[in-house]
Amino acid sequence: MSVLSIIFIRGNCASEEDIWKILRKKGIYPGKKHRIFGEPRKLMTEYLVKLKYLEYRQVADSDPPRYEFLWGPQAHAETSKMKVLEYLAKINKTTPSVIATLYEEALKEQQEHAEARGEDDSDDTDQTNEDSPVKLAAKPTIPVDI
Repeated sequence: MSVLSIIFIRGNCASEEDIWKILRKKGIYPGKKHRIFGEPRKLMTEYLVKLKYLEYRQVADSDPPRYEFLWGPQAHAETSKMKVLEYLAKINKTTPSVIATLYEEALKEQQEHAEARGEDDSDDTDQTNEDSPVKLAAKPTIPVDI
């Protein structure tokens, strides 16, 4: 979920350098075996790519070659941007709406999925589910912890 969060925050595509820079702050290093994840680079670039949770591709015309991560089709199938924002909000003890622009993108995606399933979402205003505590904040901030 942390890697999906980084990708989402970075505009739905994150450089490998950005991913490792953030994960290092969590004590996760490429090439160094982690007690839970094993070797993180292999986990991300091979295993999660094979399972289609992540896409790992070379940046066009990069010399030397640089790589970037995107959400894979399995990640799109099993989670949503709203769930990722809820995860970020929980670990940062806030609400997803604190990150207004990301929240709006996640809300739009959620509405598109509902329409694709044939649900009636005729009101396109920025609303939330009645059961949701999420409301748009006036001043967006980016969470520190991922």
